Amino acid sequence: MKSREEIEHTLKAALASGESKIEEMRAKLAAAGDDASDDAKVALAEAEKMWEDGKVKFDQLSQASDEKFAELRADAEANWDEISDRLESGWASVSDKFKGFFS
Repeated sequence: MKSREEIEHTLKAALASGESKIEEMRAKLAAAGDDASDDAKVALAEAEKMWEDGKVKFDQLSQASDEKFAELRADAEANWDEISDRLESGWASVSDKFKGFFS
């Protein structure tokens, strides 16, 4: 079982990676200017929302007492596969959709 520090480190790295991908998406939209489609803008907004939600969860975990962290961890572990699959498929969908606009 991972320690609290390992979990926080993993989540922090995932947030940093997501932020980097969002910055790339923003740069592509900026470069496209008026030619950027509304769908691409929606895909970016979806990615930003997913990142913001992840940041809120990370903040909750990192600021939680040890007891509350254990509760959150137990809840997350019980639903981890479902949550992870949903996040992965959601991010893949947004990424694929966005890439399609610039292919």
